[in-house]
Amino acid sequence: MSEQLAQMIIDNYIASTLALRESSAVPSTEAAVSIDAYRSERMNVFLRWQNAAASLRELPTEYMVHAVAAIDQITA
Repeated sequence: MSEQLAQMIIDNYIASTLALRESSAVPSTEAAVSIDAYRSERMNVFLRWQNAAASLRELPTEYMVHAVAAIDQITA
């Protein structure tokens, strides 16, 4: 695996995690207006995050340090 591909996987996971957090923060009044649209969007974001997490788990050990550092930055 190239370093560029590993970085793309890490970046995708970070972006997906941030999108998942953002979609969780939708105010209930906005969600109530179109609950079906909200559910659909939330499911799409969750599936994207789940796929990104699966890709992240497949990273070779030498790239895990970069992944952990990137995750630490968004959880701090």
